[in-house]
Amino acid sequence: MRSFATGRVDPAFGAFDADAIRDRIHQPAIVLILIGALVFNLLLCFVNTVVFRVTDTMVMGSEMVLISAAFALGVNRKVTLWLILGIFMSYMALLMALRPMLDLKAVRDFLIPITFYTLGRRYPDRRIADKAALISGAIVLFFGLFEYFFLDIYIKYFNIIAYYVARGTVAASDVTGESGLFASGLRPDARNILPFLGPHRVSSVFLEPVSAGNFGAILYMWALCRKDMRWRKTLFVLGAMPIILSDARFGLYVCVAATALSLVPFRLPRIAWYFLPMAVMLALAIYGFTSAEVDWRNDFGGRLLWTARLLTSLDIRGAFGISPDKPFLSDSGYAYTISEIGIFGVIGFWTLFIFGREDNPDAWRFKMLVATYICLLLLISDSPYSIKTAALLWFMVGTNDGFVPPAKPQLSIPNRFTRWRASAASAPQAG
Repeated sequence: MRSFATGRVDPAFGAFDADAIRDRIHQPAIVLILIGALVFNLLLCFVNTVVFRVTDTMVMGSEMVLISAAFALGVNRKVTLWLILGIFMSYMALLMALRPMLDLKAVRDFLIPITFYTLGRRYPDRRIADKAALISGAIVLFFGLFEYFFLDIYIKYFNIIAYYVARGTVAASDVTGESGLFASGLRPDARNILPFLGPHRVSSVFLEPVSAGNFGAILYMWALCRKDMRWRKTLFVLGAMPIILSDARFGLYVCVAATALSLVPFRLPRIAWYFLPMAVMLALAIYGFTSAEVDWRNDFGGRLLWTARLLTSLDIRGAFGISPDKPFLSDSGYAYTISEIGIFGVIGFWTLFIFGREDNPDAWRFKMLVATYICLLLLISDSPYSIKTAALLWFMVGTNDGFVPPAKPQLSIPNRFTRWRASAASAPQAG
């Protein structure tokens, strides 16, 4: 009987090889999963606006389908993945038993980096990440321009605020105005990037402008590190456009920091990056406990004050992730992360990220930029855990870590002795 996967004849059973099937379809399947993670919220928003009302269960179900598909494609027989998953799930089960609270969102938040990093390591071909980045960037730019120039038509089919109310993220009583955009979709004060574009902050497929800026920064960092990438300049443009259209100050700051890091002639030791988030949290805690400021402003200083106050609001149970209370901490990624998985979970995940094995010398360069992105983003938001941007980011990290550059051919330069032996061997021998 002929094997369906390999085309080889298996006279005993004719069973197909699942690994061979995955290897044959992996590239289009991976790109499809990554694009699905990017646009599924937009599709659900369209359904909620035009077809029927969606629920939070549908949103979580869609995310789990994407995570499950990525896991099924990326899983292998190595024990490392199963060991990490076993420890993580056991640890989360312990935290939920001690709270006591069933918090599936916390489990989902940290399954995303595990799953998509594993997918990247399973198929370490950076051209797949290049292709996914270019296609995703083109989709984001198309819908961004569509929203900017045809806002009324966009809202007619994608009523963003109604979608967030339907999924339970925003209370109906908190909705003000009839713009149909997310609360941050309009800049209340002066626009920071290209003021002539007006107060409208484009959300594109992300439905809110913050993720659009984060996505632009991710594309920019990848283009910065992929010097031999085809269409690299195009990717720079695709990364810059969401930042400009969404007026994303954070995305701009990340691009400036990433460029500065890439130009520095020396690299900080790995141990310095390992202790960086701990140092940031310590500085925030000191600032939160000692600052006499009481007025919050929507600028960088105000955001630092607010995240410091949220971080210092955690008690000892919150620091270990076992507090039964569920306060709103989304404006401080550091406080949110600690409250969800505890300080031991934070140390464990950061250790895996910083000291994870890289199979090529250039992989650490990209990880430094990602570490900068995460440490800065956690100052103002918990959006590093949003699958809309995290799926592509962690796939990039995984495929870059697992990429093995082809061996360079070694040139043999003959010396004087080898040339003499060659000429002697070719000379005619006397009879």
